[in-house]
Amino acid sequence: MFPRTALFALLSAFVAVQVLAAPTMPMPMKLAMRDRELDQRSAEPLDTIPVYKRAVNTIPEQNSVKAPNGVIEPYRRRAVNTIPEQNSVKAPNGVIEPYRRAVNTIPEQNSVKAPNGVIEPYRRAVNTIPEQNSVKAPNGVIEPYRRAVNTIPEQNSVKAPNGVIEPYRRAVNTIPEQNSVKAPNGVIEPYRRAVNTIPEQNSVKAPNGVIEPYRRAVNTIPEQNSVKAPNGVIEPYRRDTSIPTRAPNGIIELY
Repeated sequence: MFPRTALFALLSAFVAVQVLAAPTMPMPMKLAMRDRELDQRSAEPLDTIPVYKRAVNTIPEQNSVKAPNGVIEPYRRRAVNTIPEQNSVKAPNGVIEPYRRAVNTIPEQNSVKAPNGVIEPYRRAVNTIPEQNSVKAPNGVIEPYRRAVNTIPEQNSVKAPNGVIEPYRRAVNTIPEQNSVKAPNGVIEPYRRAVNTIPEQNSVKAPNGVIEPYRRAVNTIPEQNSVKAPNGVIEPYRRDTSIPTRAPNGIIELY
C-alpha cells in the first residue's frame, strides 16, 4: 500500500514541476525540444483522407401521435370550432331581441337666418357689382386709361468724326492673313513644322554580344490534365456528377 502511494505522489510532483517550469523555460531549451519532436516524427506520407460522403436519411417520415388514454392515435392540429356564430341580442324590458344599430331618423337641416326676426333660408351673397374698367382724369375729365404706345421710331447708329453726321458701321478687318516665317541666318523664309525623319526601330537583344531581333517567348508547355492518386495510382480527375437520391419506401427519389 505504501509503495503505491509513494509512487503516485512522486508522479504527481513530477507532473506539477513540468507544468510550472514550462512557462518559464528558456527559449533555447524550447527550441531544442521542438527540434527533437520534429526529428522523432516519421517521414512517411500521411494517409489519404477519404472523400466526405453525405449520409442518406433512411428514417421514414413520422406522423405526430398522442395517447391521452394510453391508446396511440394520430395527432390532429387544433380542434375544429363547432360552436355556431352568435348574433348580438339585447333585453331592455326582459325580452331578448336582436340587437340592431340605431338608424339616424333626423332629417337633414337647411341653413337659415333671421335678420329681422323672420326665419328665411340662408343663401351665400352673390356679387352684383359690375366689372369696372380702369380710368383716369388728368384734366378733371374721366376717360379710359390706356397704356401708352411707344411712337418714337427706331434710330440708326451714327457718328460725326469731322462734324458731318454719317451712319456708323463696324470696322471690317482689312489686314491680310500672315504666314509664319523664320530668319535663322537673317534671310526670311516660311516656317514649316519639322517632319520626323528617324525611321522606326525594331526591338533587339544581345545575350551573347551578338545583336539579334527580340521576339516575345512563345509558351511551349503543353496543357496539363488534372489527375489524382487516391491509392498511389495516377488516374484522371473527374468531377463527381452523381445526383443524391434516397429510397425511404423502396422507391428511388431525389434527395
